[in-house]
Amino acid sequence: MYPTSNEYKTVIKKNSRKFYWTGNIILKDETIIPFTNKDILKGSGYIHRSCSGSSELEIGTVYAGEFGISLFSNIDRYSLEDSKLELFYHQELESKKIETIPMGIFDVTEANRSKKILELKGYDYMLRFDKNFPVTDTFGTAFELLSLSCEKCKVELGMTEDEVKAFVNGEEVLAIYQDHDIETYRDFIHYIASTLGAFAGVSREGKLVLKKYEESISTEIKTRERFSSSISDFKTRYTAINSTNAKTKIAEYYSLENDDGLTMNLGINPLMQLGVPEKRKRMCEALLTEICKIHHTPFDMVTIGDPSLDVGDRIAISYEEEKIEGLITDIEYKINSKHRILGVGKNPYLSKAKSKNDKNIVGLLNQIESEKLVVHAYSNYSAFNLSTTDTPIIRIEFASNKETEAIFNASILLNIICDTEEKTRKISRKVKKQVEVLNNDGKSYDPPKFEVKEETEELDFIENIEIPTRLVVTYVFNDTKIEHYIPKETYLSGDHILNLFYPLTKLQEKTMNNFSVLIRLESGQAMIGKDNAIAAISGQSLGSTEAWDGKLKIDESWKIIELSHSFLLRKLKADYKVERQVPRPLVFNEKVGRFKYQGLMLGKYKEEIITEFKDKEEENAQG
Repeated sequence: MYPTSNEYKTVIKKNSRKFYWTGNIILKDETIIPFTNKDILKGSGYIHRSCSGSSELEIGTVYAGEFGISLFSNIDRYSLEDSKLELFYHQELESKKIETIPMGIFDVTEANRSKKILELKGYDYMLRFDKNFPVTDTFGTAFELLSLSCEKCKVELGMTEDEVKAFVNGEEVLAIYQDHDIETYRDFIHYIASTLGAFAGVSREGKLVLKKYEESISTEIKTRERFSSSISDFKTRYTAINSTNAKTKIAEYYSLENDDGLTMNLGINPLMQLGVPEKRKRMCEALLTEICKIHHTPFDMVTIGDPSLDVGDRIAISYEEEKIEGLITDIEYKINSKHRILGVGKNPYLSKAKSKNDKNIVGLLNQIESEKLVVHAYSNYSAFNLSTTDTPIIRIEFASNKETEAIFNASILLNIICDTEEKTRKISRKVKKQVEVLNNDGKSYDPPKFEVKEETEELDFIENIEIPTRLVVTYVFNDTKIEHYIPKETYLSGDHILNLFYPLTKLQEKTMNNFSVLIRLESGQAMIGKDNAIAAISGQSLGSTEAWDGKLKIDESWKIIELSHSFLLRKLKADYKVERQVPRPLVFNEKVGRFKYQGLMLGKYKEEIITEFKDKEEENAQG
């Protein structure tokens, strides 16, 4: 529900109200053409929003808001290409002040003209996410993946990182399962919202937001506020979820102990496939807890309208001295007319006719192995600053279902800043000078005579010379460095493209493989921006159906830790080194020397401690 003042909430419930609508048409060149309530053809304007299907509650939905309006206007409809439209509702309060509620901003997709009327139709920014999704291999938190999607599709994210983390599974690291059906960024957002137990939409300010169904009541709609209404005699509630595991081809069923309600089918979510089985189970159980909070009575009604209401709001409905709670899943605002709100849901008693086996069958994969070309694409979601140590830039994991070959290709956009050094070099130049001419006896003429002579003089010239930046690439295949082929490139300052290629031959049947690219510098500076490292491994009979082997890949560097003036013994100072050691059996056969502790918390405390370890065999012999 859009936040409004208490005075607005009082006025909107009255039998009569004073209000009006306005709007702006924003052309491609940012020219703003305003229109008022008088310019709107009566009965023509509407805004429609939805967050669920027509028969059942859903999560993960990505429905676009729609508008339609007819205006008395002389605007040339051809000038409306790539234009936008925004609408506002204005309510007069008892204090005669006007409270304005934004009703959304939309892209105009259709413009038709008659002699006096301009008819416009369009959708909100959700359609901008219908953009090809080229990535098949990336990972990150939900906030990072949402931010990446918004950046690619030129839509602002209307949520902070903390707000995204507040959802269930909001702090989990999500990775894309390679055999996915994500075709557009809109599909990608659908799976992210489904993972978080929410639905996606575009706010009234034109920003992408995720919402979940409200648990608290936003407002009450009494009998006198309804023109017509239809309220179900059952209550929709959920006690189980069904999610298909793409690896095992099994539909997993999670339920409460008392499983007597509806089952929500989540299908196959490619963001919930990778990782250990315990992680998937944890995420599914968290979704079960969230979905089981959803309960309401389905309804359909036409009301006098409240433009502050949104989809997902919980409302109280007065019905025969009883208050019934319902969730808004569909709302249509009629400009200067009635509003229709709808809450859909299924009857849990009818669901008992279905067996649990029927529920498990829903969403199972029918995968057919084929010889088509498979491409595993990668794109970096964070920027890299290269250094003189090997920095992992690309890592792609893939499975080979048969003995086959594959090709690795990459295109990396680099920004190079070279080091410079001062060099001094000698420059010779000829200078013309006037020299006085002397007569034979060495005396000057009277008047003096002069002649021009050329002399050569040397100057020191200092210049800054760029030291070309040398970049060294290392390939790592199945955790083994490829030593026989190490590409090297030399660059001057500026933007450059590094193209990489490597053939992967004799891939074994039914094995999981990984291919990484490490880059280091010998001098200078280099940066790879976000999404500027694009790579792909392509070939036949490639997949990603093998189970995770339990290995964690970690790149970390340690510096020397210096401890000083931080313990009770103030003179303690030591260097600690981290190094790899081979485990040895725990056998002690040495006597540890004496330790003296003096001047601790008790000033006169002094004690000698002798610790002695004996060889285990010697101890057994004495025992």
